[in-house]
Amino acid sequence: MLLFLLLGLIFGSFLNVLIHRLPNNQSIIFPSSYCISCKKTLRWFDNIPIISFFILKGKSSCCNKQISFRYPFVELISSLLWVWSYYSIDKPSDQILFLIMISCLLVILFTDYIYFFIPIELNLLMFLSCLVTFVVSGSNNLSSHFFSMFLLSAYFLCLMLITSFLMKKDTMGYGDIILIAVLAFWLGLFDIFLIVFFASLFSITHWLILKIVKKGNNIVLPFGSTISLATILLVILKITLQIETNFF
Repeated sequence: MLLFLLLGLIFGSFLNVLIHRLPNNQSIIFPSSYCISCKKTLRWFDNIPIISFFILKGKSSCCNKQISFRYPFVELISSLLWVWSYYSIDKPSDQILFLIMISCLLVILFTDYIYFFIPIELNLLMFLSCLVTFVVSGSNNLSSHFFSMFLLSAYFLCLMLITSFLMKKDTMGYGDIILIAVLAFWLGLFDIFLIVFFASLFSITHWLILKIVKKGNNIVLPFGSTISLATILLVILKITLQIETNFF
């Protein structure tokens, strides 16, 4: 359990790198971790997951600028998800797939929320991870996974084109549709409709809050973020309560 706790923290730190660098079209390998404010390379002991944030009191050691609370938050959530998978998922292949998918969704949640950007690399990684897992495990339902993916992507593509034409503005992004298609390939039709339903509720709540706070009409919502959040919550709930929803 301690190993999973530490690995979750380390991978959480890497997820923060992805959240910042992918939308800005930067390499995720080089350069090494640096201060976002002054670009100075961070010392190794200033980059310890969670601990460094509190030792530095939420400020960078090089220029004393505020560090976003997102960094320890993502590291903590990642670690909790790793520990949860240790106790809740028995099959190693399912556990690995869960950690890959949930890590990618965590990144998308924040990149779409902050930058309105869903990295195509993560969608591709999730799709290939699912495909390899299904093939290696000898799944007999591979055709149904592809059917779910193509059906949902076609449905939401048509829905986006129609609503965008009627409302004279973009109602969904292509990144949202690709994300839905990949998740449909992973989870199936019924789960995706549940995810979209709850993601829509989250988005409506988000819109109402922004409407009250900003009092504006031109509000753009990161639907990929709410889809990611709804997926994470649904998968955890299903596995924890041992609920079977793959009816199709």
